Amino acid sequence: SVSDKLKCLDSEFKSLVHPIDRVKRLLHYAASLPPLDDSSRTLDSRVMGCTAQVWLEAKMETNGSMRFRMDSDSEITKGFCCCLLWLLDGAETDEVLSVTTEDLVELNIGLPSRANSRVNTWHNVLFSMQRRTRALAEEEK
Repeated sequence: SVSDKLKCLDSEFKSLVHPIDRVKRLLHYAASLPPLDDSSRTLDSRVMGCTAQVWLEAKMETNGSMRFRMDSDSEITKGFCCCLLWLLDGAETDEVLSVTTEDLVELNIGLPSRANSRVNTWHNVLFSMQRRTRALAEEEK
């Protein structure tokens, strides 16, 4: 479940005491994020409000679960995206909508001097995922 995955991710990042180790973990995850085709990097798929460019694709499967694809021009942001994909890709709409920015802030990822920028990335990407999930759920009604 998403809540179990969130606990796992929270535990993983809390075990990394030094901020640089958290950044290194994000970079490790970034390397596993499949890139989007250039044709998917459109203004419509952009996540606005992030310092880095982030592109997000969302679709709803016939069983109601959500599928996401993401990419970014920033390696650290790709790491964030990979974590969010791991949490929410394949989740039911209510699970996607249940995650709060407070859940993600507790992960305390990033460099202390740039914390607000990092929190904004989590916030903007999560809200975009949730906004697109709501829109797809409304279309299904």
